[in-house]
Amino acid sequence: MNLWILAVTLVKMAIGRPAHKRYPAVLTSHQKWIVSLDAILTERNWGGRHLALYPLKRINPMQSRVSLKTGWGVTSPESFHSTLQWLATEGHRMQLASVLGRPPVAWDFGRYVWVVRAGFAAGYVDEPGAWRLLSTVVAPVAQTYRSWQQFADDFVAGRELWMRSAGSEWSGTQEDTVSAVRSLLDPTNGESPWQQVPWETIYQVDQQIGRH
Repeated sequence: MNLWILAVTLVKMAIGRPAHKRYPAVLTSHQKWIVSLDAILTERNWGGRHLALYPLKRINPMQSRVSLKTGWGVTSPESFHSTLQWLATEGHRMQLASVLGRPPVAWDFGRYVWVVRAGFAAGYVDEPGAWRLLSTVVAPVAQTYRSWQQFADDFVAGRELWMRSAGSEWSGTQEDTVSAVRSLLDPTNGESPWQQVPWETIYQVDQQIGRH
């Protein structure tokens, strides 16, 4: 059954309608900064889309629903919102703080942004609702870090600690995460959202700077 779902998903990714045609709305500089908080996860996943609310290059609700169900146990708007509530108020950061010496805010809120974007693609929240949910991450993240490097370091550290108790199926994937971070932080990588939207953007006046 899993192989069948994967096959259908891959076909839909190849032939589905391009996401930028369905969601052409202009994003502001602050909105682009916010969605870039899950750039590490997007970079790791084939078919992912940076600098947009819709997380995939092609419209595919099934892929997002399968990802949310298998990764988070999210199967409805209710479980979607309860998962976000947990990430926003608790997550893993406090239990990991005793090891790191600080709560890895990036680990919880980077995933929070991913869940919101996936939930939007899955149909569990509409576009205005998704932006309302995403707006809640700005203050805790912007007040904790001062660069994409700092944010990435905590995300990677938090994920590494989490992997120790996450189960054997996650073993060996940390290298992909580190590789994604390296690519995103590379100043010569013009495709990186972190190079296109500097960290300081969130402290500046919000502006409309492009389309999905």
